Amino acid sequence: MQGPAFPGWLLAHDMRATRFSGFRRSGFLRSSALIAPCLLASLSVAGLAAAQTGEPPAGQTQSPTSRHTTHTAPPPTHSDKVPHAAAPSASGKTPSAPGSSATQPAAPAESPAPDATSSGPSAGKAPAAAPHKKLTRPQQIAALADQLAQAKTPEDAQMLEARLEALRAAGLSPTTQLLLRRAQKDSQAEKPDDAVEDLSDALALQPDNAILWRSRAQMRLAAGDFNAAITDLGEALQRDGRDAKSWGLLSTVEDQRKDGPAAFKAWQKVLELNPMADKNHKHLDALHIKAFGQPT
Repeated sequence: MQGPAFPGWLLAHDMRATRFSGFRRSGFLRSSALIAPCLLASLSVAGLAAAQTGEPPAGQTQSPTSRHTTHTAPPPTHSDKVPHAAAPSASGKTPSAPGSSATQPAAPAESPAPDATSSGPSAGKAPAAAPHKKLTRPQQIAALADQLAQAKTPEDAQMLEARLEALRAAGLSPTTQLLLRRAQKDSQAEKPDDAVEDLSDALALQPDNAILWRSRAQMRLAAGDFNAAITDLGEALQRDGRDAKSWGLLSTVEDQRKDGPAAFKAWQKVLELNPMADKNHKHLDALHIKAFGQPT
């Protein structure tokens, strides 16, 4: 630019003019009078050029040998036409500019293959669980009998036996239940024959119920009719072969009849169905001695 260089040329010319003149002579005074207006003119030209180009004037730039730097104010970055930036949201995020990629609409996701999703109103729903089928009474008895065979404590065995007994008696009609209760009262009154008659009437109503055959066998045992009791127990076990109480009663009847091997065999069956009935096998050992004698 010619503005800053012009006063420098004048300075050099005046210095040459005053170099050979004395410090106090008119040459130096004449040159200083010319320098002042030239400096003012050059500074005004440089300031105008800097305002147009955004660069500091030449007089304010840092020279290589200067120790201090003159800082200029940065040019304005906003105009009256630029809208104010939106305040940050509560989450701390600043909304992006309208042209940024954050506001660009996302590309549509690829639709899944037709066989990847199910169609219809049931799409997206888990298949409904199959309704739980209620077990029949014989199935419940079989399940409890399996648990009784795996019982680990006498308390568990007693609880399972009580549940089994309740299920076996649940199939009795009201009239049959009435006859069964009357037979129990006759037994407590030491009237076994009357109890046998009551149970015979109950069996006439429900001959397929195993618990009635077992109950009449017990009354016949109390009456001393061992053969009839064994016959009734055969009918009971034919209908419910996993009834540990029927096998236990059969072992008792055979022992009363002095048939040791039969009593021992029946008790072995009891332990298969209910191992807690004779946990230490004391009764089994006693029956074994009766049946086969003392071991040598």
